[in-house]
Amino acid sequence: MHPQLELLVTLHDLELTIKEATEDAANQKALGFKIDNLEHIIKAQADIEKQVDHGIIDRYRKLKERYGRPVVPVINSICCGCYIRMPTAQASDTERNQRMSTCGNCGRFLYWVSE
Repeated sequence: MHPQLELLVTLHDLELTIKEATEDAANQKALGFKIDNLEHIIKAQADIEKQVDHGIIDRYRKLKERYGRPVVPVINSICCGCYIRMPTAQASDTERNQRMSTCGNCGRFLYWVSE
């Protein structure tokens, strides 16, 4: 997988983890669970953001603001963000995960899942 794409997928996962932990923190504390290591996750998120190219992280943030999910998988040649079938040339490219790909319809960053 393209290194920048891999960083974007990791960044998105960390953001979802932070969101879940902070939104549900009150309920978890009320049930007696202790939220640990959230600071470490936030630091990891900041570290990953520093590693992503400036232009890519700017586009990532715009897509996140617009759609909520800026990085989506492609399964069976269909973008899981907008559910549009990928063009044949893009779908048949054997090295599609080795470069940064975006959906021609919604613009989200794509990663291809083995079929």
